[in-house]
Amino acid sequence: MLRVCRWLEQSLTRIELGAALLAYAAILLLSVADIVGRNLFNATLPGGDLALRQLVLWVALPGAALAVAAQRHLHLDPANLAARPRWKKWTAIPFNLAAALVCALLTQAAWAYWQDEMQYQSPDTVWLAWLGLILPAAFGLLVLHFLLRAALANEEAAA
Repeated sequence: MLRVCRWLEQSLTRIELGAALLAYAAILLLSVADIVGRNLFNATLPGGDLALRQLVLWVALPGAALAVAAQRHLHLDPANLAARPRWKKWTAIPFNLAAALVCALLTQAAWAYWQDEMQYQSPDTVWLAWLGLILPAAFGLLVLHFLLRAALANEEAAA
């Protein structure tokens, strides 16, 4: 079980890193195209600014999942006791399960938001709404990462 969880987490991190890198490259290309278009042709790409805003989420949210996988995500000050090895085995599972629950609620809210956005999107900018799918997808990945972290902590505590 431990090996399967680690393999799944490594596979997810590779995919998330690839998505973040592709989004970052797209941000750079769109920015350069926008600068060249403004300076040379007095024009910009239609929807370019909106696409750049969405692509920032495509960099940041997979980055959040990568931080969870590396156990470098946000640590609350009262929870710093968990950093001590003796306390870590007692707190890792409940903290990861609580974080998974919060992210599951955020996944549900983000999914409802995305469906609403898709319903009222104009036909010429529907592609932009598809970029917004990163919100429920990323929160869903965070749920999976936190559950994997809890399972790994459980296996490590039993060992």
